[in-house]
Amino acid sequence: MDFFSDGLLKWQDIFRPLAAALGAKPHTLVRWFDTNTFFRAPEISGRVATLAHPDGVVPDGSVPRPRVTTLPSPYMFSRAAHTDQARNQLMVALAEQVLRPAADAAVAAGSQLIHLEDPWLGYSGIAREDWAPLGEALKILHRDLKAKLVFHVYFGDAGPHIDHLLKLPVDVVGIDLIETELNALGSGWDKGLVAGVINGRSSILESLENTVEVARHLADRVQPRDLYLSSNCELGYLPTGVAEQKLQRLGEAARRVRELVSV
Repeated sequence: MDFFSDGLLKWQDIFRPLAAALGAKPHTLVRWFDTNTFFRAPEISGRVATLAHPDGVVPDGSVPRPRVTTLPSPYMFSRAAHTDQARNQLMVALAEQVLRPAADAAVAAGSQLIHLEDPWLGYSGIAREDWAPLGEALKILHRDLKAKLVFHVYFGDAGPHIDHLLKLPVDVVGIDLIETELNALGSGWDKGLVAGVINGRSSILESLENTVEVARHLADRVQPRDLYLSSNCELGYLPTGVAEQKLQRLGEAARRVRELVSV
C-alpha cells in the first residue's frame, strides 16, 4: 500500500464534515444511489461561505504518511445539495470556497493525493453543457496544489465519458473497472489512472492472478503516466472481514505487479 487513509470511519457521510464546518444544516435523508446506505443532503442557500475550520477533513495524526484525503467532487456536491442556486454556479463556488481550503489543509497535514469521489457522474451521467463548468471548478482545485488531484468516477460505465475525462485539469482519473470495459480506456494516457479492480459491492474475493493480469494489461495497453490499483468504490458496503481480505488481495496484486515490471 502506497498511500494511507483513516478510512473516514468517523464520517456520517461524505458531505457531513464539510457541511458542518460551513454551518449548513443537513437536510433530507436520501438513499445513496442504489445501495442500502443514506446521506443527509446538505442545505445550501445564498452565498457559499468560505470554509474556515476544515479540521474534520484532515486525516487523523495516527495515519502513516504519505496520506490520501477523500473529498466529494464539486460536481457531486453541487448535485446532491438541497439548494436554491443554479447547480453549475454552486459547483464553482463550492470548489473555491469549500473544497480548495479543505484540500490545502489536507496537504498541510501530509496528504499527497486528493481523491475526489464522483459516483454521481457515473450513475446519473452529465449534460454536455456541464463539462465546461466542471473543468472550471477542477481548475480551481488543481492550480498550484501541492499534491496530485484525482477525479474518480464510479457506480457506472465511464466509457462514454473517457474523452472528456482525459481533458479535465486533474493529474489522475479514477475508473470503475467493474462497470467499464478495459477496451474503452484507449491508450497512451497523459494522466495517471486509479484502476478500480476490486469490487467493493460484492463479497466474492477476486482472483489474484486475474487482478494481476488486468493490471499488466492496463500498464501495457493504456500506458497511464502512473497506475494506482484500488477498489472501484468504498469498501464500507462489505462485512469488515471481507473488506480486510479484499484489501490484502489488493496489496498482494500490487506487489506481484511490481515484481513483474521490475524483471
